[in-house]
Order: sequence, then C-alpha cells, then structure tokens
Amino acid sequence: MELNSGNIKIKIAIALNRLLTINIEYSKVEDDDLDIIKSYNKIALDADIRKATVSDAFNAKSKSGPNSTTIVLIIEAMGFSIKDFAIIYDSINKNDIENFNNSKN
Repeated sequence: MELNSGNIKIKIAIALNRLLTINIEYSKVEDDDLDIIKSYNKIALDADIRKATVSDAFNAKSKSGPNSTTIVLIIEAMGFSIKDFAIIYDSINKNDIENFNNSKN
C-alpha cells in the first residue's frame, strides 16, 4: 500500500476509532466502575485538548493529520498504550482505508 500523508491520517483515524470501539464494547460487558472513555468530550477533557481536535483526529479532518503529541494524549486518555495503537495501526489495509473514505462521503 502506498503511504502518503492522506493515508497516514486515515490510518490514524481508523486506529483511534477501533480503540474507542474496544472501550465501548468493554463497557457493555463489564459491570465494574472503570472509567471507560466513550466520547470525544470525555477524551478531550482527560487529554486536556480541545474537543474539536479530538473529533478531527477521529474523523481525519485536519489538513495534515494530528501531531504525535495529540495522538499520544488521545490514546492515553482512552486508557491504551502506544503499543495497543501500533498493533491496530499496522493491521489496517487498503480496503480499510477505502471503506473509511466511502463512509465519509
């Protein structure tokens, strides 16, 4: 797969969305009081960044994509590690990118 800045920001958005989905699914099956991050607003508050910045990262909206600090803040605010993110990021293929693009159009 050819990597360009557009594909990279889409892969970042897909990986972040998959982590969020994991959190949401986990919160459905767990009955304990873990502070599961399920919304852009909660992520923004926990990461101390603007909600619009979080939304842009999850939707691949920013022109150049989120910076590395923003990505780390979002990942950690959701309770994941860079390794968790990297595993998902590396698993994303061309079809995933095409599906993401089609869902945004």
